[in-house]
Amino acid sequence: MQRINSLIALGLSTTLFFSCSSDESEPTSCDPTDAEKAAVVFESNLSLDSWESNEYSGGTYGNPTGWETSNPGTSFLSEVNAHEETSDVVSGSAAKLETIAIGITGIASSTIYTGDFELDISDPAKSAQLGVPFDKRPTSLSFSYKYTPGDNYQQFSGVTGTDIAGIDSCLVYMYLQKRDCESIQRIGTAALQSSETISDWTQKTLDVTYGEISNAGAGFKLRPEETGWANADETPTHVIIVFASSSAGDYFRGALGSLLFVDQISISY
Repeated sequence: MQRINSLIALGLSTTLFFSCSSDESEPTSCDPTDAEKAAVVFESNLSLDSWESNEYSGGTYGNPTGWETSNPGTSFLSEVNAHEETSDVVSGSAAKLETIAIGITGIASSTIYTGDFELDISDPAKSAQLGVPFDKRPTSLSFSYKYTPGDNYQQFSGVTGTDIAGIDSCLVYMYLQKRDCESIQRIGTAALQSSETISDWTQKTLDVTYGEISNAGAGFKLRPEETGWANADETPTHVIIVFASSSAGDYFRGALGSLLFVDQISISY
């Protein structure tokens, strides 16, 4: 049961992350994983027009080529919440991300992200590896999106949801990092957390802020795994890009039915 819970949490979480192990029993302590070694392919599919099945989907769902989704986590309970949309799009295909009801944890936020999923049965929380190698210094992240928060904002304990004050919000961020084994420093940040209903396709541009952000608000704060802020003029080693239908899904909080569409992503330099 604990393992299943951890796997489902992968479908909820926007905070899971690859980091090097300091346990001397791990033979690959600071060695890169296959995901680390892989060529960065997400940039060739910023349009989200190309989707494909992978070893975990069994042909039941597709992921945007070069990206990972919440589907490997939720599919363990035969649910999928990140879909290819081919009708309501800006062009080609788009990602349709919907927060859904699910067994055991009650709620599952939908995400697409740069990274990889490699099942670790002994420690399922390590299965989702966010971030890919990246050594560029972009000025902004742009995308077209629509968002409708679900009706009832709830905190879930198991499958039981309790109404709480507030409105669900989507979360989008691009974090540029400098990783050196156990040191994971933030170099650049672009982020959006919003509860606003966006009914028509709207283009949004998020400027990158380099260096430390004082009094960082939602979406801009350091992640628990990050060890601090790097100098603003540093060169990144990795980038994490995340789109999530419920910003607090990793805390089992959100609104069922929250719906985020994403299309035509671009990165400016």
